[in-house]
Amino acid sequence: MTAKRYTAPFSEPEGLTLIFAHGINAHKEHWEPTLQQIFHNQRSGAKHHRIREAWSFDWLNHGDAAELNEERLRLRPPGDVSAAEWGFAIASFVKSPYVKGHRLVALGHSAGSSAIMLSTKEFPPSRAPYIALFLCEPSMLTRELWVAHLKERDLTLRKSTEAALRRETNWGSVEEAAEYLRKIRPWNIYDPKVFDVLKAKGGRETTRVVLKCDSVHEAMAYEDTESHFEAAEQYARICRTIPVHIVFGSKHDYIPSYFQDCVTDVSQGRIPASVVTIPGPGHVIVQEAPDALADGICVGLNLINPALQPTNMHRL
Repeated sequence: MTAKRYTAPFSEPEGLTLIFAHGINAHKEHWEPTLQQIFHNQRSGAKHHRIREAWSFDWLNHGDAAELNEERLRLRPPGDVSAAEWGFAIASFVKSPYVKGHRLVALGHSAGSSAIMLSTKEFPPSRAPYIALFLCEPSMLTRELWVAHLKERDLTLRKSTEAALRRETNWGSVEEAAEYLRKIRPWNIYDPKVFDVLKAKGGRETTRVVLKCDSVHEAMAYEDTESHFEAAEQYARICRTIPVHIVFGSKHDYIPSYFQDCVTDVSQGRIPASVVTIPGPGHVIVQEAPDALADGICVGLNLINPALQPTNMHRL
């Protein structure tokens, strides 16, 4: 797994260490505009709510990790790198010396929310590694709700898969790629700052310019429903020991409202510590409204109890 570490001149040693997981067909740098705003917002608050540092991870077949793992990925079926496996990789990092003793807060977007949630399965409930979790437009759903909306879910899954496989996959230059992507969803609703990150970090040059995440791996990621069922179950268990903050977009474009209802259903034991809805953006909130998302996340960051300290165990 590839990771990137971020600090600022005003980083606070007693503050929070944030770790980020992206959604399907994104990469770790997509979080940078949001993260920059979070650092800015928290720089003058109480020291326990300031940011110590941040880490952002690539899914094992996305971003720089896709290049790193290129040969190994050829030996595995395209859909064989699940969000659950990514969660295991994130847990391995959390157990490492890099963040030993840090006050960890984990944030995920869409499928990255499921990976973050499933990373908690690698720790005993009494030794949780995080002092808070943030789920941004989570794509987790119970199996029962999936079955109840089976016809709609199957149709949406098929459309997403077909769209990924139908798109152009290589271009003569970065500018040619950018011109093509600017005209189609979801890239045509990206905030310019995030689109610039995509241009700078999202592609690689072989004989042509291609996106780092292969379209087949993207397509197969949409079929990884089991990880999201498992994450919904884990959420009901873990929210009693770790505060879980949720940030939604107000627009129901890619996922319908019952996904939001699922993760806020207190009758089923899914009890969020806070819920913030950002007016305007939809499911690709990280890319569509990074500054507003940062402001929404900071609402939850400032609710974290300063007395909370890490209990995570580390092993080399």
